[in-house]
Amino acid sequence: MKKALLSLLFFFALGVTLAQQSDEEKLALQYYKDKEYDKAIELFEKIHAKKPSSYTYYYYYSSLLELERYSELEKMVKKQVKSFPNVQRYKVDLGYCYERSGDNAKAEKAYQELIKNLPAKEYSVQELYSAFYSRLKVDYAIETIQKGRRLLNNNHLLSKELISLYQYQRQTDKVIDEVLALVKDDQNQQYLDQAKTAIQNLLLEDEDNQKYNTVKTALQKNLQKSPSNISFLTLLYWINQLHKEYDEALVLAKAIDKRQKTEGIKTYELACLASDNKDFNTALEALEYIISKGEGTYNYNQAKMKILDVRYLQLTSVSPIKMVEALNLERDFKKLIEENGLQGTNMDWIRKYAHLLAFYVNKPQGAIDLLTHSMNNTRDVKEKNQYKIDLADVQLYMGDVWDATLNYSQVDKDMPNDPLGNEAKFKNAKLSFYIGEFEWAKSQLDVLSAATSKLVANDAIYFSLLISDNQEEDEEDEEEDEDTTYLLFENNIENLPLKKYAEADFLIFQNKDEEALKSLDSVITLAPFGTLVDDALYQKALIYIKQQNYLGAEQLLTKIVENHGEELLGDDAVFKLGELYEYYLKDIPKAMDYYLKLIQDYSGSLYVAEARKHYRALRGDTVE
Repeated sequence: MKKALLSLLFFFALGVTLAQQSDEEKLALQYYKDKEYDKAIELFEKIHAKKPSSYTYYYYYSSLLELERYSELEKMVKKQVKSFPNVQRYKVDLGYCYERSGDNAKAEKAYQELIKNLPAKEYSVQELYSAFYSRLKVDYAIETIQKGRRLLNNNHLLSKELISLYQYQRQTDKVIDEVLALVKDDQNQQYLDQAKTAIQNLLLEDEDNQKYNTVKTALQKNLQKSPSNISFLTLLYWINQLHKEYDEALVLAKAIDKRQKTEGIKTYELACLASDNKDFNTALEALEYIISKGEGTYNYNQAKMKILDVRYLQLTSVSPIKMVEALNLERDFKKLIEENGLQGTNMDWIRKYAHLLAFYVNKPQGAIDLLTHSMNNTRDVKEKNQYKIDLADVQLYMGDVWDATLNYSQVDKDMPNDPLGNEAKFKNAKLSFYIGEFEWAKSQLDVLSAATSKLVANDAIYFSLLISDNQEEDEEDEEEDEDTTYLLFENNIENLPLKKYAEADFLIFQNKDEEALKSLDSVITLAPFGTLVDDALYQKALIYIKQQNYLGAEQLLTKIVENHGEELLGDDAVFKLGELYEYYLKDIPKAMDYYLKLIQDYSGSLYVAEARKHYRALRGDTVE
């Protein structure tokens, strides 16, 4: 409200000023705008003689400067200085007049005199700095701040401005020195945000990580000299996070917890952040550290729960899985469920345990028994239907199509306008897609394209277009005299590339990645110039990421962007490249480039909000 009132008063005052302008002033301003400086000077000279305000002074000065009438300009500015002896801006303008006329020695003398005679007042320092800065006299602006600091015995005076000036001059070392000086004795961390902003701005242009390494080394050296400085410790922890160096950040998180006696709070936060960024080993190390402190430790119970979640994510994000780890996780999940029961508060663990049993340790019947028991053990309709969807997933995994579609349909019927009902309908449509009932699948997908859940709607639109595009191709193929694709097979099978793609999609659902890759290669072989090529490449790239073949994934995703960037998966490939560089290849500048490309080139993409979030986090905006 206060800001709105001030804005209103400003515009009111401006309106009064304009209204009070004489016709002569308005005409002079118009001449200036039209670059008729001779006519403008003639009028401004008369106006300024009557009313030597800073407003008319600016236009009078600029007009004389444009026409290089330096003798008149010098007289006018000297008169202004005499009228307003305490305004530093006019004195700088006088020096600038000498400089523009070619008398650099006189200009230098005028500038140095101003700094030499600088009053020991913060306002005067600020004013002279601003005057120099407005004329882009950066060296003099820096000298002014340094002199002001000595006069006022204040080493933090205009620190933000000084850092900006050093950055403008690309003096990285001086920027870092100023930042370190800012927080050197800052035990209350009042300058911490300002220091972060300065470092963040410094690292915006740092493709080879040279500036980052310089900042990091400087912080490490200063921390060794002053190990009790919490600001140095916090800044080093912050930039480690910024560059995804979570293993190094963990050491610092532990140190911060010890220094601030926060019982593992910072370490637990780091564990969650590392897990979110797919550094599961560091997350597990952090959680194990908290657990090792004993039951009385803050976050002990949360860490015990979180560690299972991280282990599950780590296990399910790679292909092939490590069976020993899967069996150990199965044992620990079973123990957790036995200790805590099948109540709704443990629903997340029950679902993960069932998924683990069916999809990773080849115990689908155990998963069915667990989910069936859980369904019968709850009265909550939403919980019951979520378990029923999971049950249908397991049945589909086993190839029990009839029971799977029956359960999906029941949830769809029971919760028709709920996101859970939409999820069930979508999975039922995917089931039809898997078994080659494309027309029926498309009819269900078209209904879901208007779903309230954006993610479901987007996926439904994708698969609907996938089907319709390839059906159209088949109709065109039937009209051709010779279909070379079909000559590869004994029987004339319709939609064979699409059926192969559906087969691959089902194999991916079953975690049979190697078999899926073969089917995807068949899709490309069958229709090398068809509309399914980018889809097949994209699915291959996702499998490569799970197999830790990151360079192979990079090559495929880049191929999609270059050759199919305008097609349906163009934005998906760009976003996935951003994630690939961020999480796996650890190339932060490239990750930012791809997130920015998505924001700029695919403004209607579902990923824009997420890409903007990632971009800002990598830039340092949201990292705590």
